[in-house]
Amino acid sequence: MKRLHVLGGVLLLGLGSAAPAADLAKFQKAYFGSTKPGSWVRYEQTTTDAKGKVQKTETTLSHLGADGERVTFEIRSVPKEGGKKDKAVTMRYVLNTDFKPEKNALDYMKYVEAMVFQVDGEKAMEYPPSMMNQVAAAFVSNVDYDADVTALGSCSADARSGEKYGIKGSFDFKIAFIRMRGTTETELCMSDSVPFGRIAERTVTKDDKGKLTSTSEMRLLETGTGAKSAIKGPVEKLEMPKLPWG
Repeated sequence: MKRLHVLGGVLLLGLGSAAPAADLAKFQKAYFGSTKPGSWVRYEQTTTDAKGKVQKTETTLSHLGADGERVTFEIRSVPKEGGKKDKAVTMRYVLNTDFKPEKNALDYMKYVEAMVFQVDGEKAMEYPPSMMNQVAAAFVSNVDYDADVTALGSCSADARSGEKYGIKGSFDFKIAFIRMRGTTETELCMSDSVPFGRIAERTVTKDDKGKLTSTSEMRLLETGTGAKSAIKGPVEKLEMPKLPWG
């Protein structure tokens, strides 16, 4: 059951980050020409909850290349402040052949074919498609995102210039017996000069009654080439029988 809990949390994380990404197709142009095999980008993400508690993490997105026509992305999140008891986490995604990073490098969650998940100091676990599909069916009963994208002109952050977009929308999803509804307002500063296209981001999330739940800000730290996987040691493949409610 612990494995289901972990995977359910990963799915929730993916769903929560998919709302802005799903609407990048509405942007005036693509911003992913620099998302080449081997490229990586690192951000500082600061999240403040409704009570003012602040958590900071460093998140690295890497394009590890392709195995044939299947692209592999990796995300590594390292807690820096407010969550020091938490360990760093690495997630490696193998994406199916329909995924085209040059068109939308941030809209990858719906193309995941397999995932390797590792908490620092623990074994790396590979979740096959059958397991992900069964857990998704068990935990997610409905997902609904609706957002409007508006061009807001030019922007700059940390001596980089780009184009700003505003995304306003609502979310409504259910995991197990917990339903989450609310709205998000996001401002993105996008540029083709950096891998994954995102220079900066700020998102305000409210519940369905209009009460602030969190504010998240993402600031670009550095970019580079020669990306390598942060997964350590052998990868254990998991197998799971069909769930009785799946």
